[in-house]
Amino acid sequence: MAKIPEMSADFARWYAEAFMDEGDKRNMRWKGVVDVASKAGHVTAEVLTRLAFKTPAPASGRKNENLADSYNKLVPMISGGDAGFDPAEAARELQLLAAAALVRLVETLPDAALIVTTASFGANRKPDLPMDLAGIAERALVSLSGRKHARTDIDELKLAAPKVDFSVSPEALQSMDPAQWKIQFDALHDATAASIERVVAGQNRVVEVLHRQITLDEEELQMLWWLLGGFSRETDEAFTDIDVKVRPLTLAMELGKMTAVSPGPASIHAMLSRVGVGPEELSVEDVVNAVDMGWAELVSQSTLVSPVTTPIHFALEQRAELGSNDAWQAGWSGLTGFSSDVALPAIQLAKLFYREHLFLHVSA
Repeated sequence: MAKIPEMSADFARWYAEAFMDEGDKRNMRWKGVVDVASKAGHVTAEVLTRLAFKTPAPASGRKNENLADSYNKLVPMISGGDAGFDPAEAARELQLLAAAALVRLVETLPDAALIVTTASFGANRKPDLPMDLAGIAERALVSLSGRKHARTDIDELKLAAPKVDFSVSPEALQSMDPAQWKIQFDALHDATAASIERVVAGQNRVVEVLHRQITLDEEELQMLWWLLGGFSRETDEAFTDIDVKVRPLTLAMELGKMTAVSPGPASIHAMLSRVGVGPEELSVEDVVNAVDMGWAELVSQSTLVSPVTTPIHFALEQRAELGSNDAWQAGWSGLTGFSSDVALPAIQLAKLFYREHLFLHVSA
């Protein structure tokens, strides 16, 4: 069994201040938080985010969402195996534990860091938590992007000369018995095979590192050519000719399609600014209704679209399903908790939409 890391000072303080407990129960909950964070993937991150932000959309999922299994496994795990833990009676505690798990998770899982920021939606969702969860996720994204896009150190590509761990036994040298020598040859075969396996594993590692670097270089090259060309493939027109309400989503989508490794480069904000996505405030209704209906349907085709973590994609999905510019707002507001006229700077809407796209479609 893996050793549980020492309880973080932050968690100790958060839990003690909220529940006046510094004993066995807190230790149990810490174990649960660590276990969840060590095993969580993107689905569990979605459930944790819904719990932490306490949104209208249930953490166990709506009828067309596949979150129930993850939720049912998460609750007993995050409690530390406490058979008496009732999520209905301990809703506040569950919220804090989910947030604490996310604090750990955003450091290593890009999807978790991305959706905490998209769920916050420019601080329009402000959960009652003892930590700035969205701020922690923002800083984690900067760190993750730097690590993912770091240049390969040449020393990582060097392979040590293989060694065959074998020597003839003294007994075989003395007896010259054929049976003894068969044992020696079999041992030599096994030692040689093991050495070759190590060489192949090392070569495969080098190929993987080089492939990842080539992929990142290609990502950078495509983005640079796109910036220099100044032309949108999505709308088939120059950046400067695109309607200002259409720019945030379409240009963010183009950058998303060129991104090969999540969470993308740290320069996304600068690139969006360079292509003319500005600081002017636009409402969600403005940008969602501005794009072509067919485009709205096309870009929102994912089973992961969520009113909590991908609210802009969810708005596009609702508009496309209802086929109307006027009918989607009520349902969207009911599940997101936002008014459809909630407004953010255009560049922030673009950046959030870009992050939503990465969560839905791009691997780390």
